[in-house]
Amino acid sequence: MAASAAATEPVATTPTESAPAAPIVPPESPALSDVVAEPPAENAPAPAASPETSAPDTPAEESPATDRMRPKLGGQPTEDKAVGTVDLQTQRPDTPTAAKPVDIPDNDDLDSSLEAEIASAMGAETQPAEPAAAQPAEQEEELGPGSSISGTVQHVHGEDVFVNAGLAADVIVGMKQFAEDKQPAVGDSLNLVVESIDGDGLVRARLPEARSTNKGGNWDGLAAGQVVDCQVTGTNKGGLQISLSNLKGFLPASQVDLGYVANMEEYVGQKLTVQITEVNPRKRNLVVSRKVLLLKEREEQQAGFWETLEVGSDYPGTVKTLKPYGAFVSLGPIDGFLHIGEISWSRIAHPNEVLSEGQQIQVRVIKIDRDKNRISLGMKQLVQNPWENLAGKYPAERVVNGKVTRTADFGAFVQLEPGVEGLVHISELAWRRVGSVNEVLNVGDERDFQVLEVDPRRKRVSLSLKALEEKPESFRRAEAEEEARPPRKPNPDLRGGMGSGNQSGGLFGNPNDFT
Repeated sequence: MAASAAATEPVATTPTESAPAAPIVPPESPALSDVVAEPPAENAPAPAASPETSAPDTPAEESPATDRMRPKLGGQPTEDKAVGTVDLQTQRPDTPTAAKPVDIPDNDDLDSSLEAEIASAMGAETQPAEPAAAQPAEQEEELGPGSSISGTVQHVHGEDVFVNAGLAADVIVGMKQFAEDKQPAVGDSLNLVVESIDGDGLVRARLPEARSTNKGGNWDGLAAGQVVDCQVTGTNKGGLQISLSNLKGFLPASQVDLGYVANMEEYVGQKLTVQITEVNPRKRNLVVSRKVLLLKEREEQQAGFWETLEVGSDYPGTVKTLKPYGAFVSLGPIDGFLHIGEISWSRIAHPNEVLSEGQQIQVRVIKIDRDKNRISLGMKQLVQNPWENLAGKYPAERVVNGKVTRTADFGAFVQLEPGVEGLVHISELAWRRVGSVNEVLNVGDERDFQVLEVDPRRKRVSLSLKALEEKPESFRRAEAEEEARPPRKPNPDLRGGMGSGNQSGGLFGNPNDFT
């Protein structure tokens, strides 16, 4: 039985043997694991390097050791597998081995599928595997809704813009997403956000600032940076609860508006445009921000506003905040500061005497500091300066009517007309000695006063109340005596001062004159 097996299987022989060639009969449907690399026979010389002597031509008589090293038919190796056997059933095709492959003799009786399997295994052992080149399809598989891509406009057709983003096919963007003054042209570079990928691999994208059209409430269709419309459903301690399709999200209080929002309830039921800042489908966490979009919008508006801003230009504004030293006024994209001294021509103690928060006013730009992004505003410049030609309007000794607006220790302030106030000094209140202003005048009193002097440069009008009263007899008599008294003549004998030179007197006169 062993002899017949040896007669039907090929074995390695030495080049010096000259036994006649015998037909080789293959076993019936051997498995791929039956093909092994056998070691050379015992006492056989080393094969030469020449290819002519590398392949045996005739089989040699097998030894018992060779029979032990050969696996049994059936695909499983024997227990005493010899060194050098290779189990091709457990060996990966791309794993190189130290053993050299055995040439398979030609035989027309081999099954065609077996020949293909052997050729494939032998080719995998002799040729190293080459890394597969990356295919565009693999890159497309990595994309998904919300992914950021960039590309160049290839052409525009109707309502669609075709962009080459390095994918297997062009990316389609809707023309409606572009503003009228920012229509795309061939060659323009665009940054886009993937919105959907259909079964045919067609990629539709949108501009980062455009609103997402996701309507299915799918977590996979949401990504950070998307601009969406949401519905405010309620409030909580930290902000607003929102609904995006059938998904619930959160809008923090600090991200609702550019400034502090005191009443969150006013947003309930409103539809807001927000940007997604955080998405976690596993935790079902969705966070959005409205402030991010407002900041972007304001920055875009500011860029154009600074270019047209000029000193002397008038703008409508809204009073945002009142401070003791002035008011902050919103001009739209930029806030300006209105100093208390620029609110009115008249003197005011606090801006709330004239302005209130939320009031719509007209202001004029009086100073621009582009380095610090500061704008100084004025409101009184929009009305005529009442101090111009005031001296001609209020000549000296003219009697005018005014209202006491405030009092101080030194006198009372009287409003003659809007923006013009005069001062009645305490010494001009009465002919008698007045210890306190409130003894004569109080805030709100309306009286007639006589104009003493007008100083437009210093914006001061001096008034008198006692000038309208009859002068007491005692004052008239004192004035008459003063006028009748002859003028005092200087004494030429008096010396002193900083005399020098030929003056004989000393610093305090000559002491000899008094002896």
